[in-house]
Amino acid sequence: MLLWQKQSRQVALRVAVAGDFLPSRDLTLPPQRDWQDMASLLAPHFADVDIAIANLECPLGIGGLRPKTKLGLGAHFAGPIASLEYLSSLGVEIVGLANNHIYDFGEAGAVRTSRALLRRNMFAIGIGKSLSDHPDIGLWRGWKDIRVGFWAAAQGLNELASRKSGIEPATRKRGAAAVEELDRQGARLKIALLHLGLERTNLPDPEDVSLMRSLCQSGFDVVAAAHSHRISGWDVVARPGRSDSFCFYGLGSLASNIIYSPLEREGLVVVLGVDSKGEIVRLEVRPVHLQDVGWGTVPDPSVAHKIEQRFTKLSQEIASGEFASRFYSEVSRGFFHRHLRDFRTAIRNGGLRGAVLKMGRLRKRHLKRMIQAALNGASS
Repeated sequence: MLLWQKQSRQVALRVAVAGDFLPSRDLTLPPQRDWQDMASLLAPHFADVDIAIANLECPLGIGGLRPKTKLGLGAHFAGPIASLEYLSSLGVEIVGLANNHIYDFGEAGAVRTSRALLRRNMFAIGIGKSLSDHPDIGLWRGWKDIRVGFWAAAQGLNELASRKSGIEPATRKRGAAAVEELDRQGARLKIALLHLGLERTNLPDPEDVSLMRSLCQSGFDVVAAAHSHRISGWDVVARPGRSDSFCFYGLGSLASNIIYSPLEREGLVVVLGVDSKGEIVRLEVRPVHLQDVGWGTVPDPSVAHKIEQRFTKLSQEIASGEFASRFYSEVSRGFFHRHLRDFRTAIRNGGLRGAVLKMGRLRKRHLKRMIQAALNGASS
């Protein structure tokens, strides 16, 4: 699905930006098939791509490690190191690790994953730095030394970097620092892959929209989000005196067994056509459909059309601003019940310390959602 292009400008290389890859134990291989075989179901989407980035949603090779105690709801996920054959078969060389499961088996699990990627000539970004360090970035050199820069970051996680190393925080300040570092290293095209969004909705949080647009203004040419396991829309961010930038608010998954709704079977691959100067001249999305236990496939035309229609409708709602009220309406359903269960789980798993830590994670945006949930309850 072609979204945008500059006429009479030739594409010199293509960059793909994909969503979540979650190779957990429930993403089972069919008999006599391996990870490379399963990647072939999506290979046509990547056949003309020179470099790709995706989010690896769990640690790999965690044998002998114990899972961390979770102070709240949520399962532990991990996958086999062999699953990296799936990403490498699709041309994914830059892998974002900034997400809520990469530390499910502690720092040792995250380190094993980074090392496994490095052994396969894949570059991991998004973890392992403190706030006193430069942001963790990736740089890829393409045709005629066109340099493409990448930054991966996340919001609202216990393991976010502070004075200690951890997950790269998705903040305006860190984003601006990442742009500065990428510029210093000669990146012509700059891409941010963020761990943002909420489950149970295809709509972005209005505060996330504001953050992503501000990162475009800081210097990123494309800012994309994954985490909700659902697709969302896109928009164009005008930058006076510079070329336009683009936001994609939900990419869904490449492969994942997190399927609570048929809407979690939808994904998107964003493909950027880049000219010899490193400028985006063509923009398209390629729909993904998760079959069976969660294997990504190139959908047949009728399914692809439905995904594209949903993507178009979501984009229109974001452009008009209509999405904000709908977002708060959707996330308010069962809001108090979910957070009460989460708080009880924190007490059960962590006692008083768990309750204190859970309360400490409440932010202005959580309070805003509580207020909206109460208002929606009163009006229903």
